[in-house]
Amino acid sequence: MNWLSWQIDYLLYLQNFRDISGHLLDNFFLTITMLGEVIIPMLFMCGIYWCINKKSGMFILWNYMFGFIINVFLKCCACIYRPWIIDSRVKPIESAIPMATGYSFPSGHTTGATTTWGSTAFIFWQNKLIRYTCITIIFLVMLSRNYVGVHTPQDVIVGFLSSILIIFLSYKLMKWEEKGKNRDILIFSLVSLISLFVLLFVNLKSYPMDYLNGKLLYYPTSVKIEMFARLGWIIGIFGGWIIEKRFINFDSNSGSLLKKLFRFIIGGLILYFLLNIDFNSRIMLFLSHIIIGLFITSIYPFFIKKFNF
Repeated sequence: MNWLSWQIDYLLYLQNFRDISGHLLDNFFLTITMLGEVIIPMLFMCGIYWCINKKSGMFILWNYMFGFIINVFLKCCACIYRPWIIDSRVKPIESAIPMATGYSFPSGHTTGATTTWGSTAFIFWQNKLIRYTCITIIFLVMLSRNYVGVHTPQDVIVGFLSSILIIFLSYKLMKWEEKGKNRDILIFSLVSLISLFVLLFVNLKSYPMDYLNGKLLYYPTSVKIEMFARLGWIIGIFGGWIIEKRFINFDSNSGSLLKKLFRFIIGGLILYFLLNIDFNSRIMLFLSHIIIGLFITSIYPFFIKKFNF
């Protein structure tokens, strides 16, 4: 049995389990898989950054942003198709397909879940409840991507391992930044240049042109467009981090529990609205995500400090 065949057999086993169990766990795993998507992790990170500890929140944001870029780069290097394209016997849960965009390897949901909840476990390692809850979430998200049939085991394993490496390197980078003057500018410049390189790479490289019954299996137009949003997000998040650190310096831990809850709800509603604005233009997508990043790390903190809420 070769490397790929046992993975397909595993997905078929899970598929058979879905059928014989009457799809009893489908809704559970479709809900769990959302913990690796954008909106829930982003709201969670912002809650930490705005209301609990901005340094910890920024650490999680760093890892999530790095995961964004590394995941897309690896996907477009490997160009591995989704399981149901590789083997027509694989039948994913239909409602999971719209969020399964792009190439399959490595899993973006696993990367998002591991960088978010893994960073949280790392920060609060001494708290066993938080640590084991976060670890459980990560492995449930990994299992969910196999269960719903949109990723092979190798997709989620590499997504997990690459994210662990990101967390480790990010921790070292943040410690290095704290020990020198103007290192924040250097990090911002380096991260922006790397992200620009990935954008150019994704948009200029050649891709497989494989056809089935006269139909092109996949061409990464959506990934090419999405990279403009991700570059904007990187510039906004890291640029806002520098602005906040140098000119705003808000206190994320200020205020009562009720005031923090109000702060999170207002900021979360604004962020949710911004994330759901649909732009077709690549330039508008790029600029809008710069604004979203700036809103998270500097604009909203400015208003938190100015109006003391």
